[in-house]
Amino acid sequence: MYSNMYNKYKTKYIELKNTNNDIFNQMGGYKILEKKFKMIEYINKKTYILNNIDNEKLDNFSEFPIGSITKIFTIISLLLLHQDKKIDIYDNIGIYIDNYFNDKDINNIKIIDIINHKSGLKLKFDNYEIGRSKIKYNCTTEILEKSKNNIIIDKKLIGTFSYFNFGYIILGFLIENITNMTYSEYVKNNILIPLKMNNTSIEDCNITLYDGKYKKLNKYQKWERSFASSAGELKSCIDNLKKFSSFINLLKNKTLLLLKNIYIFRENEKEFEISHNGGIVGGKSEIFITYNKKWINKNIYIELQTAIY
Repeated sequence: MYSNMYNKYKTKYIELKNTNNDIFNQMGGYKILEKKFKMIEYINKKTYILNNIDNEKLDNFSEFPIGSITKIFTIISLLLLHQDKKIDIYDNIGIYIDNYFNDKDINNIKIIDIINHKSGLKLKFDNYEIGRSKIKYNCTTEILEKSKNNIIIDKKLIGTFSYFNFGYIILGFLIENITNMTYSEYVKNNILIPLKMNNTSIEDCNITLYDGKYKKLNKYQKWERSFASSAGELKSCIDNLKKFSSFINLLKNKTLLLLKNIYIFRENEKEFEISHNGGIVGGKSEIFITYNKKWINKNIYIELQTAIY
């Protein structure tokens, strides 16, 4: 269940600095020091910090981009709207977005299938370069308006899991259309404020971020998060993601049953698990939350880092 990062790097790097040459070489020598990290890992109710890229002090409130972990927030938002009878996640999406797409087949896709990456949606061409342009998007609707004609259905993929980031842009647009709020406003008012997650938002992080070449992010790289929006824009920290495990208190029992039908959910004989990972320019993340069968939190694992290797 847990990442190998802790065993591979945290123990080695921290111990290497104070060992003799024989032990140092036995553990991997300078090879391990060739990699640069700024990472926080929360495991077994303890926080481990590793930073050999700059002199910033990290703690449980150090903010990192969480990438696609944002999708869990989008899922919970949709479940809250379902719970409030604003939508039905088993309806066709076109009902709630005024048949926005010219292709009626897209309007007829069920919301739950977009949530679970089983809609058959894909892009005609890779428009990732739009995200790399010198634009900072203000809401999900702006992104979809620029890209909607690039979205098509591949009928061979319908019903098959095919991870599609842009499906979550469509879901963010749905949230904005139903609530008359931006996606980030809805998440803030209905998840972040109730759970007291004050360090989670779409704003800049409070630490210096680096790219895969260990260079500080420039403003255009930082703006790429805005293109990810409801698919991957949020930042957070260890303290806040621990609090996020209480999101189940926002959902009624009947709504929690719906969560079992969504791809982030796993179950075995003894426990439930909610998990996701994320990667975006400047950040990489993982979260695993386990609950017993009464939805009482048992354990949580979080990994946040910059300088993706």
